[in-house]
Amino acid sequence: MDWEAFYNSFRQPDFVPGYEIEHRLGGGAFGDVYKARKTSIGKAYAIKFLKVDDDDQRAAVERELDLVSSFASIDHPNLVTIEDQGAVMGVPYLVMGYAGEETLARRLKEGRLTMPEALRYVTQAARGLVALHERRIVHFDLKPSNIFIRGDNARLGDYGLSKLLEGGRMTLTFGRGTPLYMAPEMLVQRADHRADIYSLGVILYESLVGEVPFHGGEGGTFVVRRSDGPPEFPDDFPPVALEAARACLRLDPDDRPESVREALGMLGQSALAGDEITFEFPRLTVGAGSASPAGAAPDPLTPSLFDGGYEVEDRGEDAAASDAPGSGEGRGPASRARALVAELAAESGGRPLTEEQPRLEETSAVAVPVVIPVPPRVTGGLAGTLAETNRVAFDVFVGSVVAVMGGVLAGYRTISDHLVRSQRGGWIGRSFRFALFLLLMATIGFGATLLGLLGINAVEQLGWGS
Repeated sequence: MDWEAFYNSFRQPDFVPGYEIEHRLGGGAFGDVYKARKTSIGKAYAIKFLKVDDDDQRAAVERELDLVSSFASIDHPNLVTIEDQGAVMGVPYLVMGYAGEETLARRLKEGRLTMPEALRYVTQAARGLVALHERRIVHFDLKPSNIFIRGDNARLGDYGLSKLLEGGRMTLTFGRGTPLYMAPEMLVQRADHRADIYSLGVILYESLVGEVPFHGGEGGTFVVRRSDGPPEFPDDFPPVALEAARACLRLDPDDRPESVREALGMLGQSALAGDEITFEFPRLTVGAGSASPAGAAPDPLTPSLFDGGYEVEDRGEDAAASDAPGSGEGRGPASRARALVAELAAESGGRPLTEEQPRLEETSAVAVPVVIPVPPRVTGGLAGTLAETNRVAFDVFVGSVVAVMGGVLAGYRTISDHLVRSQRGGWIGRSFRFALFLLLMATIGFGATLLGLLGINAVEQLGWGS
């Protein structure tokens, strides 16, 4: 293959019929990706030119490209679309939807993600992977640079050369994958869809910790694991993701989750595209160890800070002791909690905590915060006091109603997540939980109706209805 002639020509108009190639987006050992514009409508696309010199590899690629029609019609919000395929000057190419230039790899390189961001992006990538596996397509090169981020949405890309499974298992015909993210069984050239589940576990760990769980030798060589020992999990690794990460990273494919759906179930998430993504995090408590400026009341925490299952309560001076300066600055639970709350406050538009604000410590429960207004000082004598008291009483009443309704909704969501959305136990377990959910809702409805009828009867007995 004359690559010099190819690169001297590929920017010419209509080199790929109907497209104008603009600039390089990225690439690797197996191909380069360029941004292109469709000349007829001006829409942006991405074109991947495949680097294949070996005749056997070229034949394998051409066979796989013939299968593009099998998955080009997949329309999933968490997958980059495959639009077309072809060859020019003997170089095969794929035309893909343009998903932007921001990737999970770039986000990780810029700095550690917040927990909500990391779990949201991994969940969305996993949902895209479910869509592939349901069509018997295995990715085999799952890594952060193949997860594209646009706003709050993540899309899984570069699956155009994935293998279609036949008979539930296959032998790889040529090398694929990136060493640090590849499942151990790929070293012996035998792998199935559970290799993707392993790679997903590596990405989950890296997104939350900031580094991959297992390191290879110098130069990014393969990770050779001789034991099934789990990686080291930091103290602040979120419990909601611990079970899924451990299971996905098992050495033996038989010990991993059987499907991506099962792995998502361990995260407490649905595999359906567009379903709400919610995670419960540890509740955070405020200690009274930090002093406020003289004569000033401590600043209240922004209520929007608690979206996602956080609560603040007073724990007294003992709460601050665990993060005292002598105990190691920035290393205790309070420091980690304070940093996490600051990130959440910045995301939700709230004010992040500062050193002058109350210290934080982690506990385990999750609850709905209740904000009760404090009556201010008033002027205007008795009439002004009564008016302000009535206003505060009304605010307290409304706040109580909102808190009760929030508790009811939170309880309903918790019940539905555990009984309806959980994927554990196969179809028998799901059917049993769904029946239990219906029975529970019917019982609650019957109880509410009975209470209403008793109330109406009491009103009639007292003669208020006449």
